[in-house]
This record gives sequence, C-alpha cells and structure tokens, in this order.
Amino acid sequence: MFELAKVYIFAIGLLIPSAWASSSPTISELHPPVVVSIGQKKISVFFLKNELKVKNADVHVPGAEIFYSPLASSQTSFKYVWKIEGEEIVSVFFYDWMAPEKKGKSMYVLSRSRLSNASFEGVTYSAMEFPIIDSAEDLTVSFFSKDLPDPVLESCNEGRDLIRDKFIKCAYKSAAAIKKYLETKDK
Repeated sequence: MFELAKVYIFAIGLLIPSAWASSSPTISELHPPVVVSIGQKKISVFFLKNELKVKNADVHVPGAEIFYSPLASSQTSFKYVWKIEGEEIVSVFFYDWMAPEKKGKSMYVLSRSRLSNASFEGVTYSAMEFPIIDSAEDLTVSFFSKDLPDPVLESCNEGRDLIRDKFIKCAYKSAAAIKKYLETKDK
C-alpha cells in the first residue's frame, strides 16, 4: 500500500505546477491511472497529456504518452511505453488472449479525435494494443512498433460524409464492441 501511495504522490507531483513557474504546466492527466495485475504482481499505468502540443506548432508533439510504474518495488521508477495521438481516451480495457500464438493479457486504449475536413465532419476512433509481459521479476507494458495494428480498429470514422451527404457509423467505438470483435479473432 505504501508503494502505491509513493507512485501516486510522484504522479501528482508531475501534474501540479510549481508555485514559482512562470508558465502553465506542460503535463496533465488524459485518463485516470489504471492498475494492472497478474497474480501478486501489480503496476500502475499513467496516461499523461502533453500540453506542449498546443504551445509548439513547428514540430510534431504527440497528444499524450503512456508510462507505467511497478507498485511492489522498493524503488519508484517511471517507464515510458508509447504515444497516443487521440484527443481523448474513451476507454482502457483488457483482453485475455487464449489463442496459442498470442496467449496472454493485453491492454487496449480506445481514443477519439475530432475530424473535420472538406469531405467529412465527425470523429475518428482508434484502438491500440499494449501487451502485458509477465516475466519472472515483474510486469511490463509493451508496444511493438513493428506489429501492424488491426486496420478494423484503426481510424474508424463516425459522422457526416459531406460528399455523399450520408451519416457513417463506427462499429468499434466501445470496449464491449471491440471485445466481441477480438473474440472472433481468438479462435
């Protein structure tokens, strides 16, 4: 319990602007932290919004980044996982894969962003998979950039198609819908 308190205090310290800072903070919370556990091993996963995106238009800055910290460790550490390009996180959920080639637990992050251009007005949903690796020592959250994302779960648009004047609905915009889809692939 003491380790969990240390991690939360560390994270809150990142989020609270210093009294002597002359500008606004550059990090805020995009989604509340989640705790991942397998057996007795536990980690806390943080979703931190990067406010530098608003301040710096000259270079690409991801909308948010994912970090995790072990909860049962004697040393507090903050480890980087990957970036999130969406404007908001709709859901963070877990799926336990049963198929032998993919067996194990994965964390999914479903994000949503506004989409507005000459041909479309609405939102786009994307789900990213982050495998949870259970080693002898601890748990880690991973992102394998060489693994291609499932195209069905990436850039699913919902809104008005302005060219055809038609409303398009996204089938995979909730954790429940995505889990049903994953079950069909996990046979």
